[in-house]
Amino acid sequence: MKEKVRRFVGVRGGLSHEGGENMSIHRTESIVYNNSDISSLLSKGLENKEAPLPDFLIQLSNSSMKSIKGERFRPREVSLFDLKMEDEVHQDFPLMIDEKILLNNPIRIEPFAYEVPIVAVDVSSIRIGETEDGVLCALRSSTVWKTDSSYLYLRCGPIIFHLTDSGHHLISEHLGLRQPTQPDMLSSVTMRILNRLRNSLERWTQRLVCASSRDGIILFDGSLTAGTPDNPVKYVQSILESARENGNVVLAFSKATKLAIAGQRITRLLEEMPAPCLLDVDREIGEQFPSTPVKLLGRVYVAKLALGGFTFRLDIDRQVPIEGAIEAVSKLFGSDLVEQGYPETLRLAHILSTFTANEVIGIQRFISKNYGLRIVSQPNLRRSLFGPFGTGRDTI
Repeated sequence: MKEKVRRFVGVRGGLSHEGGENMSIHRTESIVYNNSDISSLLSKGLENKEAPLPDFLIQLSNSSMKSIKGERFRPREVSLFDLKMEDEVHQDFPLMIDEKILLNNPIRIEPFAYEVPIVAVDVSSIRIGETEDGVLCALRSSTVWKTDSSYLYLRCGPIIFHLTDSGHHLISEHLGLRQPTQPDMLSSVTMRILNRLRNSLERWTQRLVCASSRDGIILFDGSLTAGTPDNPVKYVQSILESARENGNVVLAFSKATKLAIAGQRITRLLEEMPAPCLLDVDREIGEQFPSTPVKLLGRVYVAKLALGGFTFRLDIDRQVPIEGAIEAVSKLFGSDLVEQGYPETLRLAHILSTFTANEVIGIQRFISKNYGLRIVSQPNLRRSLFGPFGTGRDTI
């Protein structure tokens, strides 16, 4: 399912005549019914004009949904005020870094003289509920382009999957997983399959964008660490190589990291530093990082791009020279809004891909109506035992 193309319009404030800062930001959204802009953005550089959604995932979705049996469906319990609807899969490796890094000097960032294309990609996954013999989950991808004063986006999905005992094996084999275990809502095997499905869609979308964009900055959510079974090195290397061939530089922002120094998260190193700036921590991290099988395909920095904003781990394609990497951040800073230190293009990609409680309820209703399932409530043991005091540790 592909949505209509929409356009966000962002206006960035500048310096006032008195020399003070005027950083008010105005955002509006308008629907654009002509898809030609997005079509041209995706088709450039693609000989076969590949679809935004891979056929193999659509086929897996269709075949898995045909396996639904029975009459009952236990939906995932959601709340309109739930702030943790997305099933987070990005993980980092815990490392302790030597305090000598405190002696490193931050790299000052100056905005680039002219704007360059900015493209961001993000993908979300979520568990929808349980049938009598399996688990239902959904994926959605979002791509956002920054063009002049507008943000164009393409959102694809949701793609729904039904993980059952028999279908579980089929999807596992197709994704390269061989762990014949009965799936349930919270099993590690189910979550691993969901992660692999999500990674497959994310890498497909990233590769498509890197192959179709020219001389721009491409933003990923997460790090450029690869080498796990769910995230093979060769796939990420291929994506980065495609980006370089087209004159692009990939920047990957991590909202959370376990990298630490003296017991504190590494992102706190720049809290007292003037923005915008970077801190190069690549050598210190590389000295501790295992050489195999996991690889750091990006040079690692701590980034603070806005005064009073947050700091983030930033990975920049390691094959790009250091001067080019710093220039890429300058281009980003001069071309995109960086309110609170996070690129607006990537912020929109995250928002547009993430499932809200209303959307989950809508998907549950769609599944129930189209597959003849009767929704049944799922007993909450803690609430049954403890009433209003049965909060926390809920299994959904």
